[in-house]
Amino acid sequence: MGFYKEFYSNGMIRFVTGVFAASAAAAACFYDGWLTWVAAAAGVVLFALFEYAVHRYLLHQFPRIAPAMYAGHEAHHQDPNDIKHLFGPVHYDIIGYVLVFGVLLAASGSLPITCAAVAGISLMQLYYQWMHYASHRPVKLRTPWSKWMKKKHLLHHHMDDHAWYGVSNPVLDYFMGTWKPIRRTLRKDNPPSSRPPHSL
Repeated sequence: MGFYKEFYSNGMIRFVTGVFAASAAAAACFYDGWLTWVAAAAGVVLFALFEYAVHRYLLHQFPRIAPAMYAGHEAHHQDPNDIKHLFGPVHYDIIGYVLVFGVLLAASGSLPITCAAVAGISLMQLYYQWMHYASHRPVKLRTPWSKWMKKKHLLHHHMDDHAWYGVSNPVLDYFMGTWKPIRRTLRKDNPPSSRPPHSL
């Protein structure tokens, strides 16, 4: 229980949990059959796309787009197990969810669909955050899938930081050609991401 307590002691995790609880409750109240489930599934896919794009392009390849986020991520690579750098500042998520909610509502014109999609996004983010946290803490993962994803994320840190951008799933790494590390041996240090981007 100690790891769960530590995980949920973070303000960003509590915020995203609140977003999920509120949006899931609203989606249940406005339940619209299969459309609700499709919207929730679309939210899961949207977060997976966002996860890969942000990690690869903003946090590694193009540091000038979001220099503060890039600097925080560099600190995480310098000391991957430091819990101070395992979670981003909560204000990023507050701004992000306000924007996402507005864009989805404008695009769909439906509050029930928007709530279901936000529920899918926030649930996927919680899963992503847990997998990232568990990859850097001595958490005993139980499933072969979670153990494999942890291994791949640690290879991203200790073998090639321009491979294995997916933390929650590997689909886009295989699709985009970033599943195969260039380095063949584990490194002992964790230098900043100073090498050229991965060639596709």
